[in-house]
Amino acid sequence: MASSMIHYIVSQLIADKIGVKDLNMFLIGAVLAPDTGNKEDGSYCKLHYMDAREDIALKGFNWSSFVNEHSDKMSEDYFKGYCCHLIMDALWFHDVCDKHIRHLPKDIKAEKIQAWYRDYWRLNHLLLRHYNVPNEPIRVVETPDKAIEIASLLNMVGNFEKQMLAPECNSDELEALTWDIVTDYIDKAKELCLREMTAILSGKERMNPMDLFVPIAH
Repeated sequence: MASSMIHYIVSQLIADKIGVKDLNMFLIGAVLAPDTGNKEDGSYCKLHYMDAREDIALKGFNWSSFVNEHSDKMSEDYFKGYCCHLIMDALWFHDVCDKHIRHLPKDIKAEKIQAWYRDYWRLNHLLLRHYNVPNEPIRVVETPDKAIEIASLLNMVGNFEKQMLAPECNSDELEALTWDIVTDYIDKAKELCLREMTAILSGKERMNPMDLFVPIAH
């Protein structure tokens, strides 16, 4: 889904606006925690609240399930961040992944996914430069979330520190993604996270995550 750096950029842009007090704990939730799972044992889908509806052949990231499960904790910065991560991935899945890669033949898709990962590395420098957000490491501390292992967080934060040191490059070096796709997504993700978190924290009506579900591929 969206890269760690994309999550970091959006999170830095919205933190103050949703009343985050402990930025480090917010970033642990928004950048690192949900991605500590892996797809082989199913923990990735579990931590991302992947919701597959076979009856309507749609699937997506259901952040409402996360909110309902942690309704008494949503004022805590870690859980705010985690929820924002799910919203960002839901939007990336719907607006970017489904439109630009999921429809491709298997062999072409595999090649394009590798090109995306190379673009993610290039974007690390480009996004930090463009958005001018603080370039600070995330400190791993104990979280209030029993589903997340601290050893996995330590591994994630080590990888993220390397991303912070990515070498300079230019947007014309991107292979598969384009600068407009990424910046348009960030603008939309920022607004969606702000709108949803405001609604969640105030108890107002929220968006239905199923609006961002995509067809199940067979």
